[in-house]
Amino acid sequence: MAPTIKNKQEWLSHLDALLSAEIPQEKNSLAIAAGYHFKNPGKSFRAQLAFSTGLALNLDEKDNLHWAAACELLHNASLIHDDISDASTHRRGQESINQHFGPDMALCLGDWMVAKSFELAARNTHFGGQLTALLAKSMQETCGGQISDTSQRQFAEIDVWQAIAKGKTAPLLSAPIKGAAIAAGLLTQSNNDWESDLDQLVGLCGLAYQGYNDIDDIIPSSHRSCDLDGRKPNLVVSLFAKEGLGREEFYRWYCSDDNQQLAHWQQRIASSIVILQANQLVDNWLQQAEELVSSLPSELHSVSADLVESVKKTTLVKSQCRIA
Repeated sequence: MAPTIKNKQEWLSHLDALLSAEIPQEKNSLAIAAGYHFKNPGKSFRAQLAFSTGLALNLDEKDNLHWAAACELLHNASLIHDDISDASTHRRGQESINQHFGPDMALCLGDWMVAKSFELAARNTHFGGQLTALLAKSMQETCGGQISDTSQRQFAEIDVWQAIAKGKTAPLLSAPIKGAAIAAGLLTQSNNDWESDLDQLVGLCGLAYQGYNDIDDIIPSSHRSCDLDGRKPNLVVSLFAKEGLGREEFYRWYCSDDNQQLAHWQQRIASSIVILQANQLVDNWLQQAEELVSSLPSELHSVSADLVESVKKTTLVKSQCRIA
């Protein structure tokens, strides 16, 4: 059946209705936490990626909706679990599940979302097995990226930072596009030459997005850097450790348990040349991603170009906020 839902808001309302029907209901002990989490559902960006790709490939409407919901639930599961490992107190303008309900509820709700995402993917009559396997592989790769991020407490070389950033972001960004392509017969074992180009494009977008997040963590220096405080991988910090003035003294402080000088070093980094270098890297990654769009099948040009543009807009907004 060809898609009949073409208006974004109409489609998002269908997605909200499906998620409301699928999440734990009143008698389930997870219901209150699930309702609390989806009270602020975010932008549903991965669901929109899946939907846009499915629309471009004329996927069955119900299959498209189920696949979009599966991708979005898996992403939400990763966020809930991340907040446990990062001890994050807030998510989307409210207390995180971990903070509000405790780690046991956060762990179980995240696990439930992983299982439900697999179930939704498996509802595709012809490609359910392949779609479920794709989600499983994507989650495995994301978990690898997350544990690399949380366990890295020394300076990350630039190539190590890139591997961590890609591992955290890329798998759950490429899966929505790949899954729709699989269900449409565009991505097969005999027609997969373009898959590596898509992986590279999405990886570059992930680097750009994480790079701007890292810049935002350092400047303005009026707020305390979470990455410096927790000794977490950060592009700007890696650049400063390699080329910044006073890097040897900084290295000694960074390897200590002393955070009394955090504001001093954050100011030093924020006012150094590495901020410009980080911005240039982000711009280069986005330019490289743009150049890869034409190497993909023509049916995917629009959705892949929109992905790059979305990251560009996000980074532009962040940059304008810093200037303001």
